[in-house]
Amino acid sequence: MRPGNLPLFGQDLAGVDQQGQYDFAATIVSWAALVAGLGIYAYATREGAKKRDDPEELSRFASEVLVINLASTLLAYLGLAACLLFSSKLREYGPLIWTLSSGIIFTTLGCEWLYAIHEEYRYLALRNICFQILSLILLLTYVKDKSDLLLYAWTTVAGSAGANLINFLRLRKYCTWSLTWRFSWQKHLLPILVLFANSLVNLLYVSADVAQLGVMTSDYYVGLYLVASKVTALLKQLLGAVIVVTVPRLACLYGQKGGEFFRKLARQIADLDFAPAAGAMKLLCLALVFSLLGWFYMAAVLVPARQERAALLAISIASVVNVSLNFLLIPAFKEAGAALATLLADLVTCLACYFLAKKSARLLPSGKKLASSLLDCLYATGSCWNLSVEVDGSRN
Repeated sequence: MRPGNLPLFGQDLAGVDQQGQYDFAATIVSWAALVAGLGIYAYATREGAKKRDDPEELSRFASEVLVINLASTLLAYLGLAACLLFSSKLREYGPLIWTLSSGIIFTTLGCEWLYAIHEEYRYLALRNICFQILSLILLLTYVKDKSDLLLYAWTTVAGSAGANLINFLRLRKYCTWSLTWRFSWQKHLLPILVLFANSLVNLLYVSADVAQLGVMTSDYYVGLYLVASKVTALLKQLLGAVIVVTVPRLACLYGQKGGEFFRKLARQIADLDFAPAAGAMKLLCLALVFSLLGWFYMAAVLVPARQERAALLAISIASVVNVSLNFLLIPAFKEAGAALATLLADLVTCLACYFLAKKSARLLPSGKKLASSLLDCLYATGSCWNLSVEVDGSRN
């Protein structure tokens, strides 16, 4: 559940108070959602994929993971309640925070990781489209002006809650549930917490640039950087979707057929991921190549190979590099310094993941595709530089 824009509320709301209220509340809820989710999605997808051909074993595993997820969700709600109780500022946003946070429990009950285990991506896509359309209809029907902020929040929650409710009602298609607290929690918790640490460090990593820019410069430079980073993030998600949907298959191969089959498919994914990137790089900064390659090694090699600690080490090193370079470069180069710090940090992530993953699969996408992507990125960088010079010249 991410903050959205409020285009229907008009210019007064979208640009000032109500937009800020919604974004602030959504940010608080996103931290609670992070606690509720722990690293369960990645862990359950990886480990469950190895058990999907054994319904009894998968049912036992899914029941234990759901209980852990329910416990973490309860902990997240208790933490949210404590924050609202002891912070007078947060209490002002109470109704909005509780409205947005209602989606957390539905996400837990939806067990989307179980559908990922069975690679039900067509169902997930169609489900999301239907409920997003429903959410849009509710938005257009009931949200009329800036006084409807809380109602707007309910319409955004309705889409995700409905989708996850359908998930919950269909769960018995894949396994039978036997919820009990009596099982070996330690067996699951350690890898889950390591993956949670990965998510937490990654969140800090991606948000450090904006936070440091805001403290060290002004809103103007933050705005410049956010425009570029949002475009890059969107295209990274599109290109990285190939990696996400293949993790269950990679985990299954690694657990059942060994390293040779795993390396063969992983190499194919590495090539496939960078094939569309070559054309898209004309719209991106150079960092995207290293970011995608690092993401590939982390999500498609290290995590399926149960080397989540190595992934945590890689992202931690990159976070230190990113924050340190931000302190050095932002004062002199503003948003360009933050972008350069991100580029170098992504390069560090890529190299660290590559060397940490070499025991499982020492692969690279084919040299031709990688070189094509890098050359296109250099072309895009040059084009952007020329455009910047032309704009500056026209201003002068």
